[in-house]
Amino acid sequence: MAGVSIKRIWWCLIVALLFFVQQTYADTATLEVKGAVRKSLSFSSNDLKNLPQLYISGIVRVEEKAAWNDPEKEGGTNRYEGVLLRDILDKAGMKFVRKWEPGVLIRVKGSENREAVFSFGEIFYSSTGRSILVALKKDHNAINMDGGIGALVVATDVRAGRYINGVREILVERVDIPMIAYDDKKKNIIRPPTSSFIIIDHRTGKTKALNHADLAALSQVNLRNALMAGDCEGFNGVYGYEGPLLRSVLEWFGLTWADRDYGRYVVVSSEDGFCATFSLGELFNSRLDNNIIIAHKKNGAFLEPKGGFATSVVGEDSMGGRSVKRIHKIEIY
Repeated sequence: MAGVSIKRIWWCLIVALLFFVQQTYADTATLEVKGAVRKSLSFSSNDLKNLPQLYISGIVRVEEKAAWNDPEKEGGTNRYEGVLLRDILDKAGMKFVRKWEPGVLIRVKGSENREAVFSFGEIFYSSTGRSILVALKKDHNAINMDGGIGALVVATDVRAGRYINGVREILVERVDIPMIAYDDKKKNIIRPPTSSFIIIDHRTGKTKALNHADLAALSQVNLRNALMAGDCEGFNGVYGYEGPLLRSVLEWFGLTWADRDYGRYVVVSSEDGFCATFSLGELFNSRLDNNIIIAHKKNGAFLEPKGGFATSVVGEDSMGGRSVKRIHKIEIY
């Protein structure tokens, strides 16, 4: 009996030691926020616990699949609690503001070299931003991960391709597109209306031009109440827009659901430098993907020539910051 008691004591000590090491590591792991921010920050799990906490119940985790006809694999329905990715970014502050914001993208990196990209608008303009958590608890239990903190959870995603365990780094970047619109205005340069734009895949080198006839031939979507407002212009109005989904345009180009890579993103830009980013996650894996269009009609009429023949419109966004007029290029990075 004495031998059994000693053995049991040893097992209890080992379990206690493992728990202590796990908790100690969890307290010393850090989440770095860096890149195009006003100040780089480092958060421990305790630091994140001191930020406003939010919980989302009833999140159904559906695993990614290779083909549409593969059976769905559900990973369960859970309650997650943690800090909004948006609140963490607010602490660091965006380096670029106003007209430069829509060209910003955010990379979230975690364990096993996993990475997911989010667009600025997705986090700060869309309701998706109120659904992206760096979760510290799952079903009321602490999430402890080797090499990082908690888990990134995206409640509005259809499948779990952008769920990341052990979040280590949040990297903010801005696409390198020179803003020359204000110089054009000073020099009284008026650029001719666009009648087509090009689509470029920087991974494959593929390039293809799209004109008005191509755009009109695609399946059309009506956004009846798109809010056009911004920090620079103030309130502009609520309009109805019509055009194909940006996703449909990319599929016309040849980028399909099977090619989805949540580390990639799309940049829509005008010739004078206005631009907006869209993550492939929000285009190919979000329940809100039917709100992002390339419009060629406004209130039932074709766009005016001075605005080019196509503009990007996001019906879900609370501001018109990702409305790029006179589209010149759509680039896939």
